[in-house]
Amino acid sequence: MPTKSQVSAAEMRLKSLRSSMHKEGVDGLVITNLPYLHYLFGFSGSMGMAVVAKRKVHFFTNDLYTVQVQKEVYKLAGLEVHINRDFWSVVKDKKITKTMKSIGFIAGMTTVAAHKSMKKAVAPAKLVEVADIITQIIEVKTPAEIRTIGKAADMASQAYEQMLGWIEPGVTEREVSNYLAATTRELGSEKDAFDIIVVAGARSAMPHGRASKEKIKSGDVITVDFGCCVDGLYSDMTRTFCLGKPLKKIVDVFAVLYHAHLTALDATVAGVNAAELDMAARKVIEDAGYGEYFKHSLGHGLGYEVHETPRISYTNTKNIIQENSVITIEPGIYLPGEFGMRIEDDVVVRKNGPEILTSAPRELVIV
Repeated sequence: MPTKSQVSAAEMRLKSLRSSMHKEGVDGLVITNLPYLHYLFGFSGSMGMAVVAKRKVHFFTNDLYTVQVQKEVYKLAGLEVHINRDFWSVVKDKKITKTMKSIGFIAGMTTVAAHKSMKKAVAPAKLVEVADIITQIIEVKTPAEIRTIGKAADMASQAYEQMLGWIEPGVTEREVSNYLAATTRELGSEKDAFDIIVVAGARSAMPHGRASKEKIKSGDVITVDFGCCVDGLYSDMTRTFCLGKPLKKIVDVFAVLYHAHLTALDATVAGVNAAELDMAARKVIEDAGYGEYFKHSLGHGLGYEVHETPRISYTNTKNIIQENSVITIEPGIYLPGEFGMRIEDDVVVRKNGPEILTSAPRELVIV
């Protein structure tokens, strides 16, 4: 059952959300994104919706989750739960939005079909497309959320180190992926944060390559990218290592990447501009002649979703990184036809620098 501190935190989040709704000029807000429902109300099911009004919250799910709602959803002031398989018919029949003049919805999370149903159910209220105001609230994490992400990060680090003691020439990328998945479950992870990436040899030049049946050979450089989930909060880590003695070029390029990573960590302080943080690492890689081979942004926010705001990108010139945000720092260099590599840590942004949650060695381990 939810604790008093969880309920108290949820009440503060709703207060912030309603303040944002007021600024957007809407009387209500439709929420369908499952991670947001978990964040705001504690619900971990796979079917739900909420309509947040100025004083009330209408929470919807179907009869598969009757018991789960009773156990999980926070007992908030003004909360009313509706169990039905047709959410919008309940809204219409019970005239839930009759006192509202305008109702906000987040366009990027609303399908065309859902918009049609919504529009019909809330009439004559006006539907208004609003910015993702929840993501602005969710960006800063509480101490309890940070501790939970830290647990997820610890699980991933432990699994990585155990895998280093198990791997040998001849195992496939998919077998490594399966090992990591099984080990993280044994350590307490609820699920994989995403499809595990394991790429070796020339395939390691694919930043998001999925594990294949390819056998790993002695001398291969290998990149693994995976994460864990604890209480609906995620970790995300990447490590690059070598099976047997690596080529000199691998060692030299890794030295550049490692320098870029540490430079970015040094620049990770509350109040830094997202674009400036990205450029701290990017400049090191560019100065070494590998700029065109760093093809993605430096990192992203982390929490109830693997990819949250802020986006740590050289194009994101307006986003200031807030204190107590949890972000990833993950520079990479990918040389087509040769090899690729990435280092990724989960870090808490503090006033005086980063608190690093990922404890696994980030050096180029040779096994």
